[in-house]
Amino acid sequence: MNAHISQKELAEQHLLEAAKEFQKCMQCGKCRSVCPVFKEFGNELYVARGKNKLAEKLVSGDLQITKKVESAINECLNCKTCSTNCPAGVSPEHVVLRLRWYITTQKGLHFFKALIFRQLLWRKWPITLGCSIVALAQRVLFGIGPKNPVRYLFPLFGFAKRRNFPQLALRSAQSILPEVNPAKNGPRKMRIGYFTGCAGNLIYTNVAKSVVDVLTAYGHEVVIPKKQKCNGTPVLSNGDYEGARRLMQHNFDLFRQYDLDAIVVACSSCGMSLKKEIKVFIDDSPELQEFTGKVYDINEFIEQNLEIKPEQLGRLPYKVTYHDPCHMVRGQGIKDQPRELLKMIPGVEFTEMKNADTCCGSAGSYCITHYETSIKINDHKIKDIQDANVDMVATGCPTCVMHISDNLAQHDSKENVKFVVELLADSLRAAKTI
Repeated sequence: MNAHISQKELAEQHLLEAAKEFQKCMQCGKCRSVCPVFKEFGNELYVARGKNKLAEKLVSGDLQITKKVESAINECLNCKTCSTNCPAGVSPEHVVLRLRWYITTQKGLHFFKALIFRQLLWRKWPITLGCSIVALAQRVLFGIGPKNPVRYLFPLFGFAKRRNFPQLALRSAQSILPEVNPAKNGPRKMRIGYFTGCAGNLIYTNVAKSVVDVLTAYGHEVVIPKKQKCNGTPVLSNGDYEGARRLMQHNFDLFRQYDLDAIVVACSSCGMSLKKEIKVFIDDSPELQEFTGKVYDINEFIEQNLEIKPEQLGRLPYKVTYHDPCHMVRGQGIKDQPRELLKMIPGVEFTEMKNADTCCGSAGSYCITHYETSIKINDHKIKDIQDANVDMVATGCPTCVMHISDNLAQHDSKENVKFVVELLADSLRAAKTI
């Protein structure tokens, strides 16, 4: 879409794009049987069919944007389960996103969202500095345990007192790792760009290190552009069309400067953003097709390009199950590759849990803005994990790791949650391969 059109024209475009989708709806109600939010509330407004009706009335002018309408539109995980199961081929999440963008063009972006999306994420250093300060505070104040009195302050910031937060990194991955990480063990095979994502950079720095260690050990050079910014998906999901466009354009222009053979991500939402959602904002061209064609989820890239031999792997004595992130299994069609990597590791006893591909309820910022609902949805996931009788849950999404870890702790459950690439790197380290 043209970035230089007026807000009125942009709003009209959003509604027209939404209309292309909701007009295909047969009103069969199939979405009611699969929507995680509907299962908790039983409210027709919160299911895809209901949102299609809201969109139809907004387009026709029979309905105005009220708090109730806005609330119903925001009750969506963007888990894509309804799209996958729709017999008419409707993509309700596209309707929801268009409506959120439409509301923003009509009502404006909330002050705090504008501050975060258009200032802090864009400038980047305030977020990095803020995370380092919080990381220090966590180690000083929050490390005592669940009875720490500091928890009574959580509600002042909009967080549930019982919530368990991941430990932020004192130093970001991008400050620890060099921009260019040379290949080990021989000449370079490929030059790979690594999009760390915000969580990989500021929280799960061991994941970033694992990605670099694995790829360089198998002869690939890894480049981590220091000026990369948020992938734009959280901004997109919250209705800020302009903020998302700006971030995606920046990353597109930045990574194209490095003459890369491939771009890897270790976050399901980052992968979906760089492969698919970027096409909403940047006009289709050979350059865009070349860029999106180079993007791989790390599990996908390893499975296709690394020849890992059994003797290169060390034993990890874990019982492991796998949770499919929505933006990986439905957003990118990646399902078998992570499982194959886990089954490859000596000592790992893999068990497929029930409903492995159902949403865990995190949905990025949804577990912040709708925490109680997201926990109710996650309770089903916790039961399936417990029934699998494992030591560990492996996955490929930072917010899934955060949310599942939080609720496992609330249930006093023993299971740990890790990224697949972390386990693979641990196995290679155990064999002293890396």
